[in-house]
Amino acid sequence: MEPIALVALVHAHPEGFREATWIGQMLREQWPPYVPPGDAASGRVRAWVVGGVQDNETLVQSRPVVRDPRADFVADLLRAPTQTTLAAYATTPAGSSDNALPPPLAMVRFQRWIGVHAEGELPGPDPEALRARLRGLLPDFLIRSGGPVGDRELAALSFLAILHAAGELGKAYASPAAIRRGLLALDDRLGRPAACNIMVSDGRSVGVLHRGGSLISLTPPPPPRPARAISQPHLRPTASLLLLDPAARHPAADHLPEGVFTVHVRQPAVHERE
Repeated sequence: MEPIALVALVHAHPEGFREATWIGQMLREQWPPYVPPGDAASGRVRAWVVGGVQDNETLVQSRPVVRDPRADFVADLLRAPTQTTLAAYATTPAGSSDNALPPPLAMVRFQRWIGVHAEGELPGPDPEALRARLRGLLPDFLIRSGGPVGDRELAALSFLAILHAAGELGKAYASPAAIRRGLLALDDRLGRPAACNIMVSDGRSVGVLHRGGSLISLTPPPPPRPARAISQPHLRPTASLLLLDPAARHPAADHLPEGVFTVHVRQPAVHERE
């Protein structure tokens, strides 16, 4: 089962993020999985799913099979004015002839939480035993909350089960520190696999467990300085675009260090780590 590329957009603009041109440019220049709409090679794109959280509502749009080469991933990414947006993006592996089957994309939704997991199979020498153990640790209300629970869903649901056990799931918003602790506990529960990339969000914070592949963080340029401005206070970046290429093996200088971190809408360019 092929790993899936992931995207997270976090920004401080309640009315929505308007820099579609900048995002398209960054995807073309910095993210090898991306295929622009209308490209002759767009047959490589198999599927994507985009989800965001707005207040108490999760907004998810799924394209299980992308047949129209004009379909625009950036437009879907920015369609809802959510301040935290996650996406999973699948392409056909080189040399694959099995184009009829969609990739196993999944985005977990529960209350105001969403989550995506890049790796399609549970790690370790005995994934069936790990699968049974993780399922046994899920509260009944999480099992009943959605459809079929595959390996991709199981990882994100296990994170929510950990939050629930810590008394954090029922709060209006979990603290970024609680999200990081939950992801660290999930990493231990999965056996700290060599490749594990998970993104979760509650609408204010995005939590990331990153190990394997290449994860980069990009911030848009600040608005132009007024021509007659004598002085101008320092402008903090108001958005951050996280791009995971699970197949890449870039030099350490080119990507974020592995581990667990959170990003909050108030300071999108700041990555808080334990």
